[in-house]
Amino acid sequence: MQMSRSTTITAIAAAAALALAGCASDSQPSETGAAGDERVSLQVGYIPAGVYAYFWQAEAAGYFDEANLDVELRPMAGGAEIIPALQAGSVQFGISDAMGVISAASQGIGVEYVTFNASQTADSPIHSVVAADPSISSAADLNGKTVATNTSYNTDWTMMREWLRQGGADLETITFVEMPFPDQLAALRAGTIDAAGMLEPFVTAAEGEGLRVIGDFFTEVRSPSVLSGVVALTDYVEANPDIVDRFVGAIERAVDDFNADPELARQRIGENTEIAPELVAEMNLPVWSNDTDPAEMQFWVDMAVAEGIVEEGAIDPVTLVRAH
Repeated sequence: MQMSRSTTITAIAAAAALALAGCASDSQPSETGAAGDERVSLQVGYIPAGVYAYFWQAEAAGYFDEANLDVELRPMAGGAEIIPALQAGSVQFGISDAMGVISAASQGIGVEYVTFNASQTADSPIHSVVAADPSISSAADLNGKTVATNTSYNTDWTMMREWLRQGGADLETITFVEMPFPDQLAALRAGTIDAAGMLEPFVTAAEGEGLRVIGDFFTEVRSPSVLSGVVALTDYVEANPDIVDRFVGAIERAVDDFNADPELARQRIGENTEIAPELVAEMNLPVWSNDTDPAEMQFWVDMAVAEGIVEEGAIDPVTLVRAH
């Protein structure tokens, strides 16, 4: 698929605006530990990206309403912003990648997944390494080069480094830089970076402009690769099991809808973002599941140990995912 430069820029700029948007309200739930027939107001921190489109489906299909929940979706930058917001009580639920939860746990913050639901597979990768220079075709070709990931010490940064290791690259020679996804394509064009760990729909946009995918840095390391979900503070989960069950139940209904009809996910993405329709139609979608094995967290704990983020044996990964 060939995309015009103006279409790509529009899509990326819109996604950037969405990712940086915020909401001013810090209102608290109307009830704590409310019974199932009590209406409850919740604030939820999320990134307005396709990975979390199940929030839009649960809202549009009326699943939150049927669970007697008034849910305010609050766009945030990611786990680094969302977990402090959970601690402050300004949100009750939020999304986080696996490394964000592990990092929080290593700091003594009681946080856990109430649903660990988003992954990708080799058949549908949503993260890829993109380069503009035709001489770069493998991980080893990035020795001495500059590589961008959206944030350091998250799942993207961790998997990029492991993909490079497995591909024969020398990490000591590579310069890693943090760069938001919406800025990566322009930086590749300008030559200020040599490669970027991109997320859909930016991968599809880059290919449409003639840049090349040289690897899928999550799924070439591990497939399927479960990477994120919805988290809450353990204290909140224990104090409000009914609210948690109602909220998770609404999300799981949305996930079931997407698995029954993947085009519905594309519809929700198109309705709730300004991503160009051509990108929405072509981009790879994540894989969503309501029954992820909590043991999947062991992989990320092992990776955190390998990167020196946590000490071996310091964290029991199963405790980081709430049992259904």
